[in-house]
Amino acid sequence: MAAFLDICRFLPSAGGTTDWTYAAAVQGYQSPAAAGAVNGRLYKYRAESTDLTQWEIGEGAYTSSTGTLARTTILFTSAGTTAKVNFSAVPHVAIVALKEDLLSIEEANGFTTMQQAQGRANLNAASVARTRTVITSGSGSYTTPSGCKTLLVRMVGGGGGGGGSSNSSGNGGSGGAGGNTTFGSSFLVANGGAGGSGSGGPTANGGAASGGDINQSGGYGAASVGAGSGPQGATIGGAGAASALGPGTPGGWPNAGGLNATSYGAGGSGAGGPASSTGYSGGGGASGGYCEKLISSPASSYAVAVGAGGSAGSAGTGGVPGSAGGAGIIIIDEFY
Repeated sequence: MAAFLDICRFLPSAGGTTDWTYAAAVQGYQSPAAAGAVNGRLYKYRAESTDLTQWEIGEGAYTSSTGTLARTTILFTSAGTTAKVNFSAVPHVAIVALKEDLLSIEEANGFTTMQQAQGRANLNAASVARTRTVITSGSGSYTTPSGCKTLLVRMVGGGGGGGGSSNSSGNGGSGGAGGNTTFGSSFLVANGGAGGSGSGGPTANGGAASGGDINQSGGYGAASVGAGSGPQGATIGGAGAASALGPGTPGGWPNAGGLNATSYGAGGSGAGGPASSTGYSGGGGASGGYCEKLISSPASSYAVAVGAGGSAGSAGTGGVPGSAGGAGIIIIDEFY
């Protein structure tokens, strides 16, 4: 596919089979330079004798320093071949557009990778090409890839840990809170979920989220059995909350520890209560908040941090420990 020029028609310095070196513009037309010909760009041409008995359609690159249009590819000729015509006299040479140079809505159009990229650049549009970066731990800096026009960022904060059980109210340890996940410091924030309560405690609150096109708070971790009503004996622990990226885990069986979270940002489950008339189970950890944003004009880099999963609550007297919450995650889809 070649570029176009407006009303460009000229006389070259010679006929024969040499390249077309500009000598003068045909009356009523522009020279390549006046028409804005670009150095190194491909143009299609039609060269023809004044009586039209000799003609040639071809393509070549323009060299601005010499005013020369190369005869690199010969497409059609008066001789019916793809060899250069040996013009007996100096022809007229016009810059033309052929069928393959034009867009058609009636049939499929074929474009090279370079042409597709140029078209997207002209429209400032993202392409179907996509890469993905997944960050599952730690903190640092994310660098936007070269040529990337749009980012889709999805992330979740760390899930809270499940609480430990005990044979007395409040004696089991609460799970640790999940860490906050951030993208661009305070630009996007998905807070971690609260840890599950120790034996006999209430529900744990999910983490909040802010800055995104979608901001979803995390789910509540289930209260420990025995909360508000006294000891219950051998009981199942509170379930860990599901996150936006996956399910939570059921509470630990009586006398068994909670189950570690298996989903990013989910809460760990609470420990089962001891086999005692005074038993209290541990509460489930809450899940981290979820944040999602489409960034149409991304910066060159962003500070990032992934929230860790909350730690397991310790065992109280006669009880067992809870479980760890799921770590957060940042998922970045990059469009070009």
